[in-house]
Parts: sequence; structure tokens; C-alpha cells
Amino acid sequence: MSTNPSEPRYVHGTEPEEQKRLSRLNALINASSLKAMALRGGEKILDVGSGLGQFTRILARSAGTHGRVVGIERDSEQLAEALRQAREDGEENVLELRAGDAVDLPLTDHEWGTFDIAHARFLLEHHPDPLAVVRSMMRAVRPGGRVILEDDDHEVLRLSPDSPEILELWRAYFQTYERHGMDPFVGRHLISLLHDAGARPQANHCLFFGSCSGNPNFEAMIANFIGIIEGAREVMVSLGLANEARIDGGLAAFRAWRQLPDAAMWYTTCWAEGLRPGRSGVVVPAKVPAPDDEAATPTTEARATEDGDPGEDEASLLRFLMSAAAELNSSLELDKVFNKIAKGLRPLIDYHLFCVLLWNEQSQLLEHSFSMKYGEAIPQKGGFPLGYGIGGTAAAQRRPVRVSNVLADPRYVRYRHPEVEIHSELAVPLVFKEQLIGVLDLESTEFDYFTQQHEQMVSALASHIATALVNARLFERVLQDERRLEQDLATAREIQRGLLPRCTPQVAGLEIGSAYTPARELGGDFYDFLRYRDGRLAFAVGDVAGKATPAALLGSMAVGLLRGHVVEHPREPAEMLAELNEHLWAVGIDNRFVAMAYGLYDERTRDLTLANAGFPRALLVRKDEVEEIPVEGVPLGLLPEIQYRVETLRVSGGDVVVFCSDGLLESENERGEGFGSSLLHPALRELASRPAQEIADGINRAAVDFTGGETRQDDDYTVVVLKFV
Repeated sequence: MSTNPSEPRYVHGTEPEEQKRLSRLNALINASSLKAMALRGGEKILDVGSGLGQFTRILARSAGTHGRVVGIERDSEQLAEALRQAREDGEENVLELRAGDAVDLPLTDHEWGTFDIAHARFLLEHHPDPLAVVRSMMRAVRPGGRVILEDDDHEVLRLSPDSPEILELWRAYFQTYERHGMDPFVGRHLISLLHDAGARPQANHCLFFGSCSGNPNFEAMIANFIGIIEGAREVMVSLGLANEARIDGGLAAFRAWRQLPDAAMWYTTCWAEGLRPGRSGVVVPAKVPAPDDEAATPTTEARATEDGDPGEDEASLLRFLMSAAAELNSSLELDKVFNKIAKGLRPLIDYHLFCVLLWNEQSQLLEHSFSMKYGEAIPQKGGFPLGYGIGGTAAAQRRPVRVSNVLADPRYVRYRHPEVEIHSELAVPLVFKEQLIGVLDLESTEFDYFTQQHEQMVSALASHIATALVNARLFERVLQDERRLEQDLATAREIQRGLLPRCTPQVAGLEIGSAYTPARELGGDFYDFLRYRDGRLAFAVGDVAGKATPAALLGSMAVGLLRGHVVEHPREPAEMLAELNEHLWAVGIDNRFVAMAYGLYDERTRDLTLANAGFPRALLVRKDEVEEIPVEGVPLGLLPEIQYRVETLRVSGGDVVVFCSDGLLESENERGEGFGSSLLHPALRELASRPAQEIADGINRAAVDFTGGETRQDDDYTVVVLKFV
């Protein structure tokens, strides 16, 4: 912890286990935060205090290839771990992480005032001067840009039944913030901070999250709160806020409270948004007056002053830059875009040659990509090295080069246009994140034609062209990768499908039906049927957190573990889930866990024994009545040393037991209405008399029809039906 009172202080630790615990807590609110931000894709986002970068990467994926996300983190340990995790997940290229302070943001001169969104979560509560942080974020966004703040109001913790011992210990914890000059209630002041920083407040929300005994997230939430207190123990004792006995007593009360069958808790994160005043767009720098010794030779700036309103001329430049930026950001057919931009630029800068040259890393040459002469596109091939000619010099030095008389400049190289007598030239490098992309080169037949204002304008245009070129290259690379991935995914899908049962087992007095519809090429849901040596039938239905390839891989691993245990170490349902949980916990995959229902059916006694690890409750249809089977537990791989309980049913002829994944239960139609139990239960009553496979197909079809077809399906649909005859 810092000893400088002017620096931020972090009560939370940076040890791996502590960060892992905090990551799980953050994961509970990531979806709510992202929904509140309402990203449309293509945004330029600054994430201040990015920590381990997990939400920063979520923002980057949401912004897409046309967006850009920069994460700022001052703690070197967290930054190193964030980079490691990004590399491990193959996402080191989706965003940029920088070391720096929240007040003195590590931005270049060209980056200030350009971001669409500046975001900070759980940062202001750790900073002695939150207003300075918000003011810095305001400077980072463009006019009309959004500043989004998320932070805690630590007083908003509610428990039922009440526990004074726990709440007293919690107060002692958040008083550590006040002792260090920080505000534990900063969440309630976010709108005031935005207003005082000069923003126009736009929105104010509370992102509630809570849980209760029996909920799959309950143990994880309680473990987080206990971990927070344990992590701050030394600080609370040293500040005299609580002694060891009081802390131990409060923690014991917390552990006892969580065992209550009616234990419930609520907490909230405060969320506020403000806009930077002013109109959005590209800011054109003011004109630079000509020196006195140039007064006798009118330049373009002087002519503009004599012939018309300079303010109108500047407005025309601004409109052109905004239009050019929109064109470049809306199309990947760059030749057509360059043609349109070159023609649109000529009424403002009366050049005679317009060239875009791209840097080829392999050949080490600047190669002609697009050329226009007297308003007509012309073919031009070949290239030249860095430092060759005026364009090569601009590229080598990474700065604009403006030459008033090329005939007197030894760097000038005449190209293959003898009918055009070039006298002045302006070359501006195309640079993206300090990487050379190419050169934009303008040439004129007039001496001393290009001005300081032209240089500033073309430099602004060049930054958009560089970004568009990088996006186009990335898009082409993505297309190539997608073609390869389509083939790989087709193969992977066949393999993953092969892990599902090809046919249902034959069991006396039991019909089995199943339906499975993945939301993507690879699904995260799975199910399986296995025979124990004593003749009993085991069945499992599971759902991995997430979708696509990572979910399918974890699901495949869970199926493999399950099959291996049934063969080598057959267990009763509760013990089987406990063993699988320890295996998946040991793997240590952050923010990934498996929800699974597991059961055994004994055809001799007609006993059905069920255990549950976070999967939606199974439904029992008996004599036209539908009821939930009350057994649940913590998802696999989320917490260690979890004990699971079971429910045993003596089934009769006509009974139907149905398992549905949460993707089906939580599916929504275009009006935002949920499928849920209000539609599922009547469908089950209607279908219960049919064979098991028809019941499964009917439920799946009802959900697909309700949402409007498989194209609108957001999650995997899995249905397993056991019908006893």
C-alpha cells in the first residue's frame, strides 16, 4: 500500500487468489454494466483503472474491429497479470493496455479529446481526489463524448435476517477508506462529480445484485464479502477500527448466517453518465498568420482572407473532414473511398497530383496504392525505400514535409509525369499507434502552394486514412482467418456432436427423449446417458458458462471426466458432483464454470435420485400437475469443497421428468417477453401424454417459434425428457 497520502490506496490485495475472487464478483455485474453502456460497435473507448483488464476486453469485443479500446492501469502487478491473461486467451491484439495514472493519463497530444467514451469502475473509491480523475476523463473525450462512472456506496448492504455483528464489521471495513482520505460512499456522489467536472449529467442508475440461500451464486457472493474483510484485517487492526476478536466474531457470524435456509442479501453498484458539452466532430486548428516577409506573395490563406470569409472556409474544411472520416469508417473498399475523398478535397486544396503509398514490411518499400492526376484516377506501380524522395523522407521521419520549391530541394525525385511540371509538394506520413502505414502525398504545379493550414488539415485526414487502412488489413486478415475457421469449426462441430449420445439407451419402463439446438457453430450445453455396473442408468444434463469454442471445450472436458468416473469410480449423484467440482476447480479457469444436473434411475425399485450443481430445477409432470423438484447447488468449478444434496423420487407410470437448459427458459421474443415457466408448464401439460421424444421436440419447437426462429436464438436450447411407463 502506498505511503504517499496524495496517491490512490487499494484496500484490496493484489495476490492471485484475491484477484481471482474479485474477478468472480466483477463477473456478476459485467453483463449489467455492458447493457447500461449500450455500445453500438465502432466506439473509441478509454477504460481508466482497468485492473486485470477483463471488463476492458469485454468492451473491446463489443466495440469490434472498427473500434478501439485503451485500458489504463497504474498497478504494475495487475497490468502484468492483465497482459498475461490477454495473451493466454489469445486476445492481446483486441485492445491496448498502458501503465499510467488516472489523473495524469498517458495519452499523446493527438489522443486528448478524441475518445467517444471514458469509463471508470471501482476506481474513484480508491482515489483521494475523484474530481481530478473525472476532469481528466472529461479532457480525454471528444465534444459530445460520454463519461461513465461506476462505483460503490458501501452503506448499501442489506441482509435478511438482520445480523448486527456482520453490519458492524462491514462498517469498520469501509471506515478504512475514510481514514485514508477516500470516500466509501462515492457512488452516491457520481452525478455531483460529473457536474463539477463540467459534464452534462445524462443518466443515473443502480445496478443491483443479490442472492439467497440455495441460489447458485450465493456461496460465491458470501465468499467474496468474507474475502474482502479478511483482506482488510491487518489494515482495520492497525487503524484501531476493530481488534482481532471482533473481526473473528463478525466473520463467524457471517459464516453462521449463510447457513440459514432463508438467508438473503442485496448490494448495489452506482452507475452515472455525463456528456462533454460541445458539438462532436474533427477540430480544425486555427490558421497560422503568414510572416511579414511573405506579404508580397499571396498564399492560399491570404487569398482566402481577401476573397471570402475565412470562417466559412474553415467551416468547409471541417465539413469535409467529418464527411471523409465517415466515408473511411463506413467502407472497406478503399480505392472507391480514396477516389471520393481525393475529388472532395480538390475544391479545398487545389492539388494536381494525389497519391497514397503503403509501406510493405516484407519488401521494405513504399508502394503506390492509389493515384489521381487532375481529378482522374491513374494507374501507378512500383515503390521506393524509406528516405527516398520527399515522400520517403516524411515516412522515415514520421512527420510532415512541406516543400515550397521542389526544384531547389535535393530530396525531390521526379516521377513519370512529364506533362506535369511539379513545383511544390506536401507529404504526410500515415501512422497508427507509432506504426508506419504509408504516406499521403500532394503535389502542385504552383510554387509555394501548400500552407500551414493545408498541412494541419491533411494531417487530420491522414490519421483517419491510417486507421481505415489498418481496419481494411485487419478485415482481410479476418476474412482469411474466418475461411480457415469455418473449416476448423465444421470439423470441431462434428467432434463435439460426436460426444453427445447417438441413441438413447433402452430401459424397461422408461422412455427417453432429447432435443439440442446450439446457438452458434459450437454449443456449451451437453447431456449424456451412462450405465453403472449394477445396472442403474446415470444421466447428466449440463450447461457451460459462455458460448462457442471455449464453452464447447469445457463441456467436452466435463463429459470426459464424467465418463471416466463412471467407468473407474462410480459414485452416488452427490459424491459424483463433488468429485467433478474438485477436478474443475483445480483447472482454475477464470469466469468459467459448469452447471449440471446428475441423476441415477434404478429400474428395479423405480427410484430416481437427483443432485444439482446450478442447473435449472427439473420439472415433474404428474396427473396434469407440473411442479419443480426442489434440489439445487453451486455450479461446478466455482468454489472448492462443496457438498451437494439429493432428492429421491419413487416414480409411477405416467410420470414425466423434464430438464431444460436456461437458454431455453430465458429465451425472449422480439418484444422482450420471456418464454419461462408461464409458457413451458402449459406446453408440458399438453404434451405429457405423448412419447418422450415428441415431448422433447415439442418443447424445443415451442421455444424456437416463440423467439421467432433459430436466427434469433441467443443461447443453446437443450431438453431431456424421462417418461416412466
